[in-house]
Amino acid sequence: MEQIDNRMATALSAMVLGMTILSCICYATIYVQPNIPFNPLSPNRATAVAAAVLQASAAEPVLPQPTLDQSYPATWTPTPTKTPGPTKTATATRTPTPTKTSTPTKTPTSTKTNTPAPPPPPPQPTATPTPFSFVASSHASERNCADVGLKGVVNDSSGFPLAGVQIQYGEVGVAGSRFTTGSTDGNGRYGALLLPGSDKNNAKRSHTWYAYVLNNGQQASKEFTFTTDPIYANNPNYCRSIDPEEEEDEFLEKGCILDPCRSNDAVQIKIINWSLQSFAE
Repeated sequence: MEQIDNRMATALSAMVLGMTILSCICYATIYVQPNIPFNPLSPNRATAVAAAVLQASAAEPVLPQPTLDQSYPATWTPTPTKTPGPTKTATATRTPTPTKTSTPTKTPTSTKTNTPAPPPPPPQPTATPTPFSFVASSHASERNCADVGLKGVVNDSSGFPLAGVQIQYGEVGVAGSRFTTGSTDGNGRYGALLLPGSDKNNAKRSHTWYAYVLNNGQQASKEFTFTTDPIYANNPNYCRSIDPEEEEDEFLEKGCILDPCRSNDAVQIKIINWSLQSFAE
């Protein structure tokens, strides 16, 4: 059985090999002679088929159409008109000789006349300022740990007290800060409370004030300005727990400041004395 199978395999292999060789010979023959009879796709056969197809699909010939003559008939040429001869040119008229114009007379240049300037107006007299009747004869200051105030004395030109005089005062730079003291007494004394010590917010800073004398409701002296010191030091809250009387060194070491009113140079009360000038009597 095994021998039969080997024979069949050998026979099949021989057949496949023979057909392969035959196919190669056939294709080689077609390649060398493509127009042999057994080649179904020979070039001659394909050309004949294409020619038959083109002949069958060719359209009927188109007959040429006659062209219409669209030219216009010849136009009749009129008889030429006779051209007239040239017109005789008239003889030129003699131009009269122009009359000589006389040379114009040169107009003299006008001389500019200087108009005199009007004399300047006389200078206006300079107004002489009226001197004030009163002057600040002296001033001083006091230390006070209660209030900030103003006081003083008004005297006449002989140095005697002058009663019935008022002082206008207020804080510089504060709108509406304008007050008037009562009239001076028989000793010429006056006084005003500028800032109460109970107003601690304002009593912790300096203030600048002004004052002048009033005479019949009019300013009678130059304005005198002065600055007052705070009553209380603007210290942090922890300074309140330290008594500066007992622990002054510790008080100062922690950045606390003593009340300004404790200084001998502190200014809480301003004293201004006024005098009437001799020429005003």
